[in-house]
Amino acid sequence: MKPIYRYTTILLAAGLLGLVIFLIGQQKPKEQALFLGVDGDPRMRLCDGPKDGEWADPAILKIMALDAPLKRRNNDNAAYRIAVLRPANQDNLAITFTSPKDISGRYEIVRWDGTTMNRVTGTLNQADSASLIFAIEDARIWGKLKPTIETLARAGQATAVIEVRTPIQDRCITTRYDDERVAPLLEVFAEKLSLEPASLPLTGLVAPKASFIPVKPAAPATKPAL
Repeated sequence: MKPIYRYTTILLAAGLLGLVIFLIGQQKPKEQALFLGVDGDPRMRLCDGPKDGEWADPAILKIMALDAPLKRRNNDNAAYRIAVLRPANQDNLAITFTSPKDISGRYEIVRWDGTTMNRVTGTLNQADSASLIFAIEDARIWGKLKPTIETLARAGQATAVIEVRTPIQDRCITTRYDDERVAPLLEVFAEKLSLEPASLPLTGLVAPKASFIPVKPAAPATKPAL
């Protein structure tokens, strides 16, 4: 084959391949796969309440009284609820924090340990209440809604559902509990409420820190010399 014919064939093949790639890129995903994600992140989406969480179990939500969206009572300046949901045989945890007009703050912790449900309530001082409110304000859950598509990575080991009901803000977000935007918020709630006299174990509220350094196994125990 003469060089001119060979080069012409290569150019035509390259042009055809480029056209195919262009046409594939112009194809829109299926309509049912499209939805609005916060900042266009498919892991973080709007919700109505815990029932929309990826791992939400209707039976467990009913036991924990989480089967309805959070509402702000007339005596509350604001109401917030953070839930971390897992399959029914694992830990499910929810913290409701309100700022009533007559006291600094009131909290309720509900925990399902896989077999039983426990609930405690208590009040917070002004400093701790402010810390929780600032943590919610600083959480990166307030981004604009942008079109995105489904992803296989949006479930994770547990689902976090964050509900905010105030006179000026009304938002419910569901995402992975190890989402880097909500992890700091969960850490603040775990830190502040674990110190309260009326509390429950908050293990499982915060995702373990990811580490790329392998953990060295412990050396086997040796018998002391007799």
